[in-house]
Amino acid sequence: MSLAHASSLRRYPLLETVWASASLAFVSGLLDAWTFGQVGTFATVQSGNLISLGYFTAEGNVERALLAASSVLVFALGAFACSILILWLSRRGRSYSAAVLLVEILLLGALAALSAFREIEPMWIAWAISFLAGVQGNAFHRETGMLYGNIAVTSVIQMAAGLLGRAAGRHIADDGERHLRPAGAYLAVLAAFAAGGGAGFALDSRWEGVSLVLAAAILVALRVCALRGRGTIDPAGNGPTP
Repeated sequence: MSLAHASSLRRYPLLETVWASASLAFVSGLLDAWTFGQVGTFATVQSGNLISLGYFTAEGNVERALLAASSVLVFALGAFACSILILWLSRRGRSYSAAVLLVEILLLGALAALSAFREIEPMWIAWAISFLAGVQGNAFHRETGMLYGNIAVTSVIQMAAGLLGRAAGRHIADDGERHLRPAGAYLAVLAAFAAGGGAGFALDSRWEGVSLVLAAAILVALRVCALRGRGTIDPAGNGPTP
């Protein structure tokens, strides 16, 4: 990597670095592991919930269909609420990453306790987790100026494969852009998402709710870093620092 390119990467907000993007994807995998393992819905992958909605509706399983539909709805509400929060903070010239991460941390801690002690029905916890997933996905979706998804990775797979194809086909037509570095960033997000899901299932099979505790711990680390890096502006002109 050239010094100029390294300097360019350092200009981006901390929450847009590869390791932060991969950490958020790992958290998403953990959240999906809990909701899928407990109630059979996805916290983050709403395309999966929509397919489930169609499948269970056709099967005549109204309860499962409504559960899938409600997961999509609360996810959308989380994204909506996050947009309002970002606009409110932006109007006051404040970055939003620390606030969003704090909300996630506090709620995940509470949900982990409720899961461990079985205080409420799992579907209520699943709805709350889907709401948080909507918040996280809306707040954090850029990595060094590139759009990506840390909560649903179909587009990430497509972009990684497309970039690798452009790199392999450089001798056919060279557009002069870098392809391997962004492809590697997308692949890191994919690997982290899968690892989070696997780790979440393994942990919850031994101690219920530990996946949520781990997710909260990772977000605590990200928030500490976000507070230290507060004030940076995205050089791509995409708005205030997440």
